Amino acid sequence: MKRNMKKIFYFAIAALAGALLVSCEPVLIEGPDTDAPIAANDLQSSFVIDGQFADAACTIPQADGNYIKYHTSPARTVQVYNYKADGSKNVLNTGAAGVFNITPRRGADPNQAFSVATINQDASVVSFDSSVNVYVPADLAPEVKVLTGESGVKAWKWYTIDGACWGNCGYIGVAGQADVASGAIPGFWWGCPPEDLETKQIDHTGGTEYGYGSSNAYMIFNEDGECISYKEDGTLIAKGSYTMTNYDPSGENYLYGTLTTTDAPILMPFSINTGGQRVNEFEVIYIDPNQMSLIYKGKNEEWGWGEATWWRFKNASDPDAALAGSGERAWTWMPIDGATWGNAGYIGVGGQADVASGAIPGYWWGCLPEDLETEQIAHSGGVAYGYGSSDAYMVFDSVNGVVTSYDAGGDKITSSTYSVENFDWTTEASEGYKMGDLVNDPAESGILFPFIVNAGGQKATEYEIIYMDGNMMTLICRNGEDVWGWGEVTWWRFQPKK
Repeated sequence: MKRNMKKIFYFAIAALAGALLVSCEPVLIEGPDTDAPIAANDLQSSFVIDGQFADAACTIPQADGNYIKYHTSPARTVQVYNYKADGSKNVLNTGAAGVFNITPRRGADPNQAFSVATINQDASVVSFDSSVNVYVPADLAPEVKVLTGESGVKAWKWYTIDGACWGNCGYIGVAGQADVASGAIPGFWWGCPPEDLETKQIDHTGGTEYGYGSSNAYMIFNEDGECISYKEDGTLIAKGSYTMTNYDPSGENYLYGTLTTTDAPILMPFSINTGGQRVNEFEVIYIDPNQMSLIYKGKNEEWGWGEATWWRFKNASDPDAALAGSGERAWTWMPIDGATWGNAGYIGVGGQADVASGAIPGYWWGCLPEDLETEQIAHSGGVAYGYGSSDAYMVFDSVNGVVTSYDAGGDKITSSTYSVENFDWTTEASEGYKMGDLVNDPAESGILFPFIVNAGGQKATEYEIIYMDGNMMTLICRNGEDVWGWGEVTWWRFQPKK
């Protein structure tokens, strides 16, 4: 065999698979052009950083850029990696030249460690450790981050429960009068869905239709202190500033904070039964990264039971918060019409189902959790793992990028890495087919009952996110089917675990 043609699959080498070059899929590593093993200092000398950039295409130089371009001289295939919080390896790039990205979370140390490794002709592995200074956004204040997310900008939509997202209530002003974390409104009297706001209830706006009356109307909070409301087609309705004061997420007191705005940018910013009076000061009676409930108290006193106005919103655009909240979040099955997992004909084109209500494009059949490992156990290869219960759940951990599934008793079934890719929350409103992709480790999936229908136990590890917000997630495993092919695909539907 010619020495410069020798190729070694690292996963075939037990010592490497367990210790040094673990990645999501097999990586072909070419040996160097000489049989003589190189030392760590030689590898380090051959690894050249060409510069740091603000963009992946490396067209905008930046001294502390998050995109680092490199090459090796003499050329040799290397693997660049760092480590996740749980100690697992995170491969950044593989090749004799390329670009790797290091973008820490807000508030992290700008000096970020990374390592470089290669395989010698004799199958020995050599590596060195290094570090690079990269840009790290300053951490947002907690009261800002809960509104804007880690990215500094988040969209919120109406959150309708039992047919209501806005309405009136009797003012109490005391904690413990409702399960606010589940969306309940203290002193609730009445409420309506978005579609009634500017039709049946248009008197509350002063008789003017602005564009608030749609489930796809939304408002944006950003880290610059702006709140902007939009019609469902993206047309601006109102723009103003906001501040959150006295923020207290403990839930021990009545107020989670006070939200004050200018120029009334909140969706439907009208106090009820006042003929169009706009308001700019709200009691935040509940808020977390996925849900927000507000009350306008007016001149009401505690326990006065005078008429107050309430609003309820949900996270629409932040997939990381939807999956993992502020760090970890549990999800479980969401049955609708007796089904939470099943099969469908693959369409791959938007507008074929009301996905925001949980409908499945091309729906054929589905079953309940209790059927999965009884009547439908053939789909898991005949093995009962513990997925087949309404109380089974999975936990997304955003710090470590891991999703873990558990049976009804809380015993771990399995886990895998996960990432959300190509996410665009606006596709649902514009009749796009999917919002993005949920990708697990190719060798395993931590998703509940990750089996492809009628495949005898084959697991799905790549999922299309048909719909996701802070309160529901619908997935499809395409499994190679063509657009409009109506080939059989598998679907899942989940909700946050209460």
